[in-house]
Amino acid sequence: MTRLQSTFMVCVFLFGGVVSRASELVKGTVLDPSGSPIDGADIAAVSRLGVVAQTRSDAAGEFRLALSELAGVRLTIAAPGFAMQTVDPAGAVTVRLAIAPQTDSVKVIGSLLDVPLSAQGSSASLISREAIRQRNEAQAYDLLRDLPGVSVSQSGQRGGVTSMFTRGGISEFMLVQIDGIAVNAFGGGFDFANIPTDFLDHIDVIRGPQSAVYGSYANSGVVDFVTRRPGDQFSADVIAEGGTYGLNRFAIAAGGVLGGFGLSASASSLETNGPVENSDYRNQNLFLGVNRAFGRQYFRAIGLFNSNEAGSSGPYGSNPAGIFSGIDLISRGKNNFSAYGVHYRIDLTSQVRQELMGNFFLNNSFFQSPFGGSYNKDLRGQAETRTIVSVTPNYSFAVGAAFSREQVQNTFITDVGGQTFPLDRDQGGFYWENRLQLGGRLFLNAGLRAELIHTPQIPADQFGGRPQFPADSIVKVNPKISIAYVLPAQTRLHASFGTGIRPPGGFELAFTNNPGLRPERTISFDAGLEQRLFHDHVSLGGTYFFNRYEDLIVTLGGSLAELSSFQSANLANSRAQGAELTARWRPARQFALSANYMYLDSEILALDKSSSLAPQFYKVGQPLTRRPRNSGNFGATYSHRNLAANVSGYFRGSTLDVEPNFGASAGLYNNSGYFVLGLNVNYAVSHGVTVYGNLRNALNRRYEEVFGFPSPLLNFVAGVKWSLPRRT
Repeated sequence: MTRLQSTFMVCVFLFGGVVSRASELVKGTVLDPSGSPIDGADIAAVSRLGVVAQTRSDAAGEFRLALSELAGVRLTIAAPGFAMQTVDPAGAVTVRLAIAPQTDSVKVIGSLLDVPLSAQGSSASLISREAIRQRNEAQAYDLLRDLPGVSVSQSGQRGGVTSMFTRGGISEFMLVQIDGIAVNAFGGGFDFANIPTDFLDHIDVIRGPQSAVYGSYANSGVVDFVTRRPGDQFSADVIAEGGTYGLNRFAIAAGGVLGGFGLSASASSLETNGPVENSDYRNQNLFLGVNRAFGRQYFRAIGLFNSNEAGSSGPYGSNPAGIFSGIDLISRGKNNFSAYGVHYRIDLTSQVRQELMGNFFLNNSFFQSPFGGSYNKDLRGQAETRTIVSVTPNYSFAVGAAFSREQVQNTFITDVGGQTFPLDRDQGGFYWENRLQLGGRLFLNAGLRAELIHTPQIPADQFGGRPQFPADSIVKVNPKISIAYVLPAQTRLHASFGTGIRPPGGFELAFTNNPGLRPERTISFDAGLEQRLFHDHVSLGGTYFFNRYEDLIVTLGGSLAELSSFQSANLANSRAQGAELTARWRPARQFALSANYMYLDSEILALDKSSSLAPQFYKVGQPLTRRPRNSGNFGATYSHRNLAANVSGYFRGSTLDVEPNFGASAGLYNNSGYFVLGLNVNYAVSHGVTVYGNLRNALNRRYEEVFGFPSPLLNFVAGVKWSLPRRT
């Protein structure tokens, strides 16, 4: 950020209050087609610049929203299971929402501008607040399984390392955020096992490269865990549950307004013994959020701390090579991570908005094995400034700059004296995104981001495998374009093209003699159609996607040594293509059916400078490991009066996997497919108290998401929830 920009932002923050005006109070009621109130509907006041204020309807369907001005503002009302509607805020507002199979939102990831889900050209999904509350899943990865184009793999019991593969991309290719704060490790890794659901409002997921919007690590898409927002009224949820394997869980979350400040907080704890010795797991999470809207200004700050510990009993399942030596009673992992962020926004005029963001992420891990202990520390700080300009009602653009410093320190990353040292990397991103809307039917987003990646000097190691690397800088430019077109007959066409980058990880930089490793790169295209039928009660969709992965970092040696003089280089390539099919049916508010299917054709391609050589232990033409050719899921929900129930099922075809003890070096094996079924029931007793039961793997199937690590057999949890105020 230039000195002039910095001075400007300070002046905006100190004197921005002069543009504030007296508030206009907008009141209204949100009803379903029968006239019954809708509790928890999202009401957003939207100007040409985007969302200016938000609130939710209460148990009576009523809402109140204070606006600095009404000119040029529209109200957008959305609720899970209903069609989004836009109305004029003048006077008393009564809105009847029509039943719809899809959940929409006025603001989801995939754009720096506030773009509704239905107007996105990219493939985006939303896991709603209602789904999170009704499913009674303690951890978010069990909800992510229900998304199209996604495959989740957990190494055994609860707390085991959990990875997410999107459209064939590797797990390090998914950018993960909490309220926009990147929480990936140095190099892109992220363990989904430790994100509880209690502090979440909803989850946004977009599939396809997004580095033009978010920078590094967004090769296959982005997951944003959006935290709870306080409503106008005080609300609280208390959960207590117990279950199989000695599981016990307690959580409390509350929010409200105090002295004009919105406050939200949550605390949760989960512990379980696991199915075998040394498979226990503990997770504790604390969250606090503060926000304040004043006139045309908005401020929010959040803080999160998560602590977890898990036993690592080893791959006691499939043992094709006969080398498993018995359950590991020593290995354990401990991890603490925290994230902190601030966001300030001011609408300088009706056509210009300025935003300023800052965040910090810290992750400390320790692992004890039979060979001793090791630790890893990741940290990242980021600052960003963004200006949004609405040139006309149909054309807006966002321009901004972001700077981040990330660092990793690890037991095994050492200098010439054998001492650990912090390995740093700086990134500066400069971006420009444009949004054009024509006739209310054509929506176009296009932009690009230039990323300057600077790695300071890296010292030599003590064994001579890595010489001293000089400081290095590289510039990568990532474009993106997406388009959506809505036809009169409830038909929506969409397509997108984009690229993504993943800079090398700490071990890739530390264990090579190559001073010029480049970021891995993804090039992707998708196109699809969504058709609404039967008065918008049915939605059918299909999307074709193609991903090409280039400049993948590969270790060289043996017959591969002829391709480069270095120990590793950006020589590997692969591709993935396929189709996502979705179906949704909601004939009434009380009942809904959904189903997703993904066909994936993935292939390892020849290394650069070769026509037939593949990465060590693999062959050209083999499918990518742990990416099933066929996978899908279905869900059914029903609610009537005090009862709410849902059934969920997931199937995955066979995959290519590695020997579970020593990886690909010990051989590649087929991991059989499986089908699992879950049942969840909620019953509202009285005074906001609900009892529930959740039956997992109801068919008691034996299966392994990761080869060698058995997933739990039939297991259940039962609990009680107390909500204030009482939910309808």
